[in-house]
Order: sequence, then structure tokens, then C-alpha cells
Amino acid sequence: MGADRRGGRGRRARCRAGPRRAARALSVPVGRLQDAGAGRGRRHAAEERLRKDGPCPARRHPGGDRVSTAEHGAATGSPADPGRAPGGAGTRAVRVTRDGSVLTVTIDRPARRNAMTYAAWDELGAALNEAAAGDARVVVVTGTAGAFCSGGDLDGGDRAPHPHAQLAAVARTCQTLVSLPQPTIAQVDGLAVGAGFGLALACDFVVASSRARFGTMFLARGLSPDFATSWLLPRLVGPRLATRLCLLPEIVDADRAREWGLLEEVVAPDELPGHVAALATRLAAGPPIATRLTKQMLRDSWARGVEESLAAETMAQSINRLSADAQEGIAAFLERRPARFEGR
Repeated sequence: MGADRRGGRGRRARCRAGPRRAARALSVPVGRLQDAGAGRGRRHAAEERLRKDGPCPARRHPGGDRVSTAEHGAATGSPADPGRAPGGAGTRAVRVTRDGSVLTVTIDRPARRNAMTYAAWDELGAALNEAAAGDARVVVVTGTAGAFCSGGDLDGGDRAPHPHAQLAAVARTCQTLVSLPQPTIAQVDGLAVGAGFGLALACDFVVASSRARFGTMFLARGLSPDFATSWLLPRLVGPRLATRLCLLPEIVDADRAREWGLLEEVVAPDELPGHVAALATRLAAGPPIATRLTKQMLRDSWARGVEESLAAETMAQSINRLSADAQEGIAAFLERRPARFEGR
């Protein structure tokens, strides 16, 4: 009896993170090519764990949502932690709210058009890290008071002891955002320039109001791109247009940004929150395991050849085939009804 109970506890502990742990075997850090041999070893180990443990039962809220060890606020639409600023005490530069399965991270420095200080970048990174550890299915990034983010605060904020320390905070936050397992949406109203431009580009979807404005603007200040802008732009618009946008900095409107492939949709300012909420709800209704694996493969494909991509697809599809979500999706298709995915 005692050995059985210990075995059960061990199996449940492995199961709680089984599909996600297996998913991490597919991961390639941004800008780095994963060693093929090491990747194959991790994939085989993950497959073996899945064969041994099988699909994992999910813990749930009473309403049916999965829960995790990191909660982001109990009340719908309430602050995730109303008494604390992620990343430190003092004035909060970032607010986090939760509405069902959708987590919204809002930059809240309206007096500075949401320009970011050294501490604000770390605070944003901490909020995104908490999102990655939680059970939200979608993360929305936005700003207050008619601005998304106007980049680094050049005149009103704290300074790191050395520029490298501040830029390292920017890089950490960018890496966290790009690596988030959940789909991300940039809800852009007003300015998105400098590092704020990179912040929008680093999200999976960019939805903008008709009054949104975009630009690199680094060279106009005697600076060079950060927040992965030099990495993202060529992949989104091609090297020639990326060179123009960086070396001849200008502010462009939302319609031109859409024509260039920098964002998906442009809507009226008063329609922006509802439009983003509808997109987030649609994404949140999808199968969480398959969604995360698909996002990861698409991102990692930028650093992979076709052979590694095929191996990653084989592994991901094996994980999905063992999930309850896949059984539900197939059953719903055959029964001609909407699927209800639970993330297990």
C-alpha cells in the first residue's frame, strides 16, 4: 500500500508537467541553433516519459479552468496581485489583470507616454515570467492613455550603474516575451516606437487602432536597435525594407504598417479593446497543448533546418495524439459539434 501510494505520488508529480516538459525538449533559444544530437536525446527522453506515464489528469478551478502553483488573481478582471508590483516595491509601472483565461499586461506610465525605465523593464519581465508559469491561455500586452510604449525613458527615469545593465534588462524582458508558451497579442493604440516598436513586433499578433504610429527611431537619437528589432524586422518584412526602416527612421501610420506586414489588423480606436478581446477569446478556446507546441515550432523554425523541423513536428504530433484534447477534437469533428478543450 505504502509503495503504491508513493508510486502514485511520483507519477502524479511527473504527470503535472508531462506534456509541457516534453514540449521543452523541442525548444531552441532565440538566435541559437540547438545541437541536433542533444535535441534528439531530449526528444527520445520525452517520448519515453510519455509512453511510461501516459496523458496527465488536469487540476481545475471549480468552473473548469486548469490551475497552477502561480495564481494571477481570483476575481475576473481583477488585478493579479493588487498590493504588489511585480519586480519590486514602489510605484507600479506595470499592471496585470485576469479575465477568464486571458491575462493582460498593461504598461502604466501615462505621463511619460509609457516610456520604460530600467526598473520598469524588469517589472515587465517579472510580470511576463509570472504569466509563463501560470495557467492563462493568452497574454495581451498593451499601454495606457493612448500610447502603447514610446521606448526607453531618456529623460525622466532611473539609470542603471552602466548602460549594459539597463540593456541587459531590456534583453531579458524581450527573451521572456518571445519565449512565452502562450499566444501573445500586442494591443497598440498611439505610439509604438523604439523599443516599444520591438515590443509590439515580438508578440504573435499585433492589432492596432487607426491612430497607432510605429517607428524604429533609434538612429535619430544616435542609438542602434534593441529589443530584438534587428532580428525581428528582417524576418517580418525582408532585409531591404528592414534596412530602410532602421537607417532612415520615420514614423509610419497603422495602415502603412499593415501594408508592410508589421501587423494583422487596424480598427477604430473605440473598437480596439473589443476586437482584441474577441481574438483572445478565440485563441483561448483552442487546445492549449497543441497551441503551445505549434507556436514553439514556428518560432524555433527560424533557427532550424528542415530535418530538425520534421523531427520536432513528429515529436509534437506524438504528444498531441496522446492528449485528451486530441480525442475531444476528433470526437467533436465526427459528432459535428464545437470542441471543448481542457489542456490535458
